[in-house]
Amino acid sequence: MTIKRVCMFLPAPLCGVGCVFVMMFVACGKQHPSSQPSNPATSTENVHTVDGSVSISDRLDRRVQLATPPKRVISLSPAITELLFAIGAGPQLVGATKHCNYPPEATEIARVGAGTLESISRETILSLNPDLVLCKWDVHAPLVESLERLGVPVVAVGADSLEQLFDEITLLGLVMGQRTEANALTESMQNRLERLKSVADLIPEDEQVSVFYEVWNDPLMSAGPSSFIGELLKLAGMRNIFDDTTERYPKVSAEVVVYRNPDVILAPSTHATQVNIEAVLARQGWGDIRAVHEQKVFLIDGDQVSRCGPRLLDALEQMIRTVYPDRWTIEGNQLLEP
Repeated sequence: MTIKRVCMFLPAPLCGVGCVFVMMFVACGKQHPSSQPSNPATSTENVHTVDGSVSISDRLDRRVQLATPPKRVISLSPAITELLFAIGAGPQLVGATKHCNYPPEATEIARVGAGTLESISRETILSLNPDLVLCKWDVHAPLVESLERLGVPVVAVGADSLEQLFDEITLLGLVMGQRTEANALTESMQNRLERLKSVADLIPEDEQVSVFYEVWNDPLMSAGPSSFIGELLKLAGMRNIFDDTTERYPKVSAEVVVYRNPDVILAPSTHATQVNIEAVLARQGWGDIRAVHEQKVFLIDGDQVSRCGPRLLDALEQMIRTVYPDRWTIEGNQLLEP
């Protein structure tokens, strides 16, 4: 049985927990998020500094010039906010979205909206007098031009893989003058990733479970192999039942989920509201799914797994611990214990 291909759009949980789902149709309508920009790299070659000025090539192939390193920054994405704090640039943040809830200090920053195009207040952004706005390239593309007309420098970023995440940490470190801190974060995350991979690599292929990851429940959506969530599933030693789709976040049918009969069902802890495992187990027609019959439906922290940010490896570890709990007793894996 094959999946009906549908036009993909970025679901709300991936732009920040709690974003209004229906608004994402509008937010993503100007650009097809499944199509990567022609220059997706966000590495050192995309940032140049001369006599204190900063020149940045962003995810929309735009060249942005800053006369000086930014001191007043607004973030329109929870993942970006977390990254800035993780590299020590939190004090430079003067504005964020209402879903920027981590670390706790982020909740004290002025709110400029909920993250969707309709909710973001240009007036509030202007009142905060930023010298840089960091937005997501796929969700906020229509906003970039309007902010530029108002004289506000905008850089479009947003990773959708671990490789892009490491590149983005480097870029933001250079832009924010936090290169040393960014390099330290990247090295720490890469070392942890290797340790986590060493656990998953011990799982024989014939013992790997099949998994349905539910990105969203209405309409039902999953994670394709080209998404960062799809990448996490593979790194965790699981077989994604939708690894044959080309969309990052395909819309799928309940019938196909039943037909592909996953061993495990994973979902973020929140969609628009808190996800209820009992409600998933009680879905009509799902009783014969192996994961439902054996009650192997598990929730992964929604803030961690739905943001391609510095806590993404926390989500990967939670996936492995949840689905393969016995793997943590293997000799040598005590290095992974917190």
